[in-house]
Amino acid sequence: MIPLPYVMGKGYSAQYSPVNGADDEDEKLLHRDAEARPHSKSRLLHVSLWLIHGILIFITLLFFTLWARALSKDDILLYSPANEAIESKGIVRFNGSWDRREVYRGSPSPDLEAAWDRVTANGRPMGITLEQLLEIEEEPAPFMARYPEEYGGNYLAIVEVIHHLHCINIVRRSTWRNHYMAEDPDFIRWRIHPDHCVEILRQAIMCPSDVTMVNYDWVEGLDDPYPNFNIPHQCRDFEKILTWVDDRRVNIPPSKLIRQEDNVDLPYPP
Repeated sequence: MIPLPYVMGKGYSAQYSPVNGADDEDEKLLHRDAEARPHSKSRLLHVSLWLIHGILIFITLLFFTLWARALSKDDILLYSPANEAIESKGIVRFNGSWDRREVYRGSPSPDLEAAWDRVTANGRPMGITLEQLLEIEEEPAPFMARYPEEYGGNYLAIVEVIHHLHCINIVRRSTWRNHYMAEDPDFIRWRIHPDHCVEILRQAIMCPSDVTMVNYDWVEGLDDPYPNFNIPHQCRDFEKILTWVDDRRVNIPPSKLIRQEDNVDLPYPP
């Protein structure tokens, strides 16, 4: 065994001799690291700024898209159970020519009456549930007409477009009063009915206020410009609405549509 004091004596030095060039390499590494650290921070800051910038652009575009797609007040549909039947027909060009032959116009005839009956048909009454009544912002009241339980017990209702067509038909019939008086002597006595219909149609026309432009043409033999009513309009598919109504129509004998036990009468029409 080698004595410890001899190991620690002057024959051995704890000091080491550095390898040639090691200090130079360490200095270079330290120097390179010192240069890299500020550069890494700068690069990270640069990337962060671009990331924040991208997020702000995304949020701005998202907000703009949502704003552009948001419904305006004019686009919001008043609730109706029939909203599900609304379908656009796109752009439809009206035919407003004076001499156009049309199933809904002309002198009284069985075909003409059948055409109008098809789209008016006694108002096409249907039933709406209590939940649907509340959705149209009406509160149930004892004076509201309901079907007997054997016919569903729902509230009696019609779709307004059917009423508008009924009113147009009343006005049409009024222009052929002599003909219809011969069939119905009481026709002349319901003067208030055509007046009511004219007023309803006035409101129905003024409410949406169609702003489609009607241009005028010069026509041979006429001194004044003539309006061209054959113009495009944005239309809904009426036949689809009619089918929707007919699928929910309640066919009930008049003798069955009576006041329920809890009904009361209004003192005058609403």
